[in-house]
Amino acid sequence: PMRCPLHRLHSTRFRAAIAAQATGESRVCVCGDMNVAHEDVDFHNPAERRTLTQAGTTPEERASLRCFLAPPLGMRDAFRQVHGRAAGQYTYWSQRARARPANRGLRIDYFLLASGVPPAAVVDVQHLQEMHGSDHCPILLELDLARL
Repeated sequence: PMRCPLHRLHSTRFRAAIAAQATGESRVCVCGDMNVAHEDVDFHNPAERRTLTQAGTTPEERASLRCFLAPPLGMRDAFRQVHGRAAGQYTYWSQRARARPANRGLRIDYFLLASGVPPAAVVDVQHLQEMHGSDHCPILLELDLARL
């Protein structure tokens, strides 16, 4: 999101729009391709120096995603809620580098949940890595609607 000034502006406006909706007991879910690997465990090569400048892993991009997780938004990453610090769970692989067979990827697709979504409502979150056809795999959030 932070590769150019337009992305920075979009990110700021998007967070403001979410903040207007995700208040109190609102049951808001932000989902999709955020183009950012939030934590070191979310990409295959965190120790490499080039990750400081690699798209999706720069400190500025990672800080931008943290703005959703920290107050005042305080959203939570549904995958991490269910699977903790599970490694190797990527949702994107470079086709140019033929990275998918070796699972050299990044987790850049998310379900971010507002505090109004009770943790008990989250049944499971899956990365459907066996499904091919794109450089991303589908992600799945299963909710218990009776607990919402």
